[in-house]
Amino acid sequence: METYDLKKTFIPFFVILMLFLTTSLFSQSTLDCSLCHSEEHNSWITSKHADTQNDVADELAEEWAGFLPDSVILGSEGENCVACHSPSAVSALGGMTEVEALSHFFSLTDGKFTDTTKALDTENWPHVACVSCHDVPADHPGTLPTLAIFNSTTAQYDSVRNPSYLCGQCHGTIRFADTDHRLFDGWLLSRHAREGQNDVASELAEEWAGSTPDEVINGPDAENCIACHAPTAVLTEEDMTEAQALDHFFSTSGGVFGEDTAPVDTLHWPGVACTACHDPMHPDTISFFNSTIKDYQIMSSAQELCGQCHGNLRFPDTDHLSYNIEEGTGGMGVPDTLTMPDVECTDCHMYSSPEEGTNSSMYAGHSWSVFTEEPDGSVIASCTSCHTGINADKAMTIVENWQSEYAELDSIAQEKVELADSFLVGSTDALMLKYLEEAKHNLDFAESDESGGVHNHKYTMSLLNDAVAKSDLILTGMDETQPAVARNFELYQNYPNPFNGWTTIAFSIAEPGRYALDIYNVKGQKVKTLIDKKLQKQLYSVRFNANDLSSGIYFYKLSGAGVVKVKKLILIK
Repeated sequence: METYDLKKTFIPFFVILMLFLTTSLFSQSTLDCSLCHSEEHNSWITSKHADTQNDVADELAEEWAGFLPDSVILGSEGENCVACHSPSAVSALGGMTEVEALSHFFSLTDGKFTDTTKALDTENWPHVACVSCHDVPADHPGTLPTLAIFNSTTAQYDSVRNPSYLCGQCHGTIRFADTDHRLFDGWLLSRHAREGQNDVASELAEEWAGSTPDEVINGPDAENCIACHAPTAVLTEEDMTEAQALDHFFSTSGGVFGEDTAPVDTLHWPGVACTACHDPMHPDTISFFNSTIKDYQIMSSAQELCGQCHGNLRFPDTDHLSYNIEEGTGGMGVPDTLTMPDVECTDCHMYSSPEEGTNSSMYAGHSWSVFTEEPDGSVIASCTSCHTGINADKAMTIVENWQSEYAELDSIAQEKVELADSFLVGSTDALMLKYLEEAKHNLDFAESDESGGVHNHKYTMSLLNDAVAKSDLILTGMDETQPAVARNFELYQNYPNPFNGWTTIAFSIAEPGRYALDIYNVKGQKVKTLIDKKLQKQLYSVRFNANDLSSGIYFYKLSGAGVVKVKKLILIK
């Protein structure tokens, strides 16, 4: 059972004694939590968990006018408001049933709710109190509380496997299958909840064999797996460090990880839990649980929150840089490109359809998928909320095309950069080495985006094109006197040449404008147009497919801005 890490605060002995005697009289603790946990209490008191009675009153007046309290709780279409909005209400005033609690805390007319129903006895309505989620033992603070949901129907605590499954009692279908609050169900579909432990185990086995948990977390080449893959794992046991959490959840041999390292204690592995991004004392505040300091840090925006792990905001050397790609900065020799100004990660990945009853609306974006499948097999896409001229199928096609384009260009870039690297072994050519550095950086940066080229597609493709073009400049033997990339209008020799089927043509544009890149045969007849559009000042690389042409000599011409460049290429089949 996961325990709650309580702050140690001195309490006079007689206060403890009196609270103990009071607690022992009830099945649910009546301790005043604010005596020891004033900071948490002050945060909770301003949160939605501490302001639930008026919400229930409004719902009763709008949806249950004309119904008896027992119909609301026990009817064929019953909605047990008490169970989630204030489960410990049944312990008020010496104890009562859920139906009695509803009757006591909300006004009735002739025994029924009406459109004027309002909250009553607000002083004793407990909201979602501390004891709704914490089973406080009779000898507390000698024994720490455990996480558990107070079941208002049985007036007993039900154990939970971890904090997310606690949240899922009311924010999911764990307890009430017909609820329309399904954030937990969405979370279960996401990578935040699935595969994380296996992913970490694989990485430990492949990259950290022979290393201790402490070396993984704190060593010179440290990679803090816990901080992003399961930050709340440090709360599994009292006073657990990140290194201890890694040791607890993954197998070692002789104190070190090896190729057989596998997940351990999968039941309590929290993944990226609800409480990783929501401070349970104030869940509406955008917060990040820092597993190093075991405390919440308030974020200025959802974008900043995502960037802690999906960008370099917390770990500057990370290779998970979707946040940076979306921002469109960080490339070398490539213009910054912000494709979607004022659009945040959550606009696409936490879209919630306004159509009630859909999975998209009930998940409230907690599957983090751009596409949400509905029970009837249809799909809702977040793309269509802004791009109203397309439907989900069209959006899916666009995404798949982008991913295909990215995959093809990425494969070419990998090959070219590797060849260029080999080509410059032992070289002292400062300019060529600079191009190689930039090509490697831009390739790595593009590959650090984990969307397959969808996040800021234009920018990602520019990074890969730049890596290809600079590699081509190296491979085609450009000398040291050549001006820097994109300072001049230049057409470079294709590579390879001669070629069979495919070749790459690189060129640089000094001034923005409309340009054309055309292929001609020896008779001067145009046989292909590779580019005819507006281009920006930068280096470009185009892959030319000549599979439909016969062997022979051809010419390629780059024209625009009042200048023309022509070079020869040879096709051999």
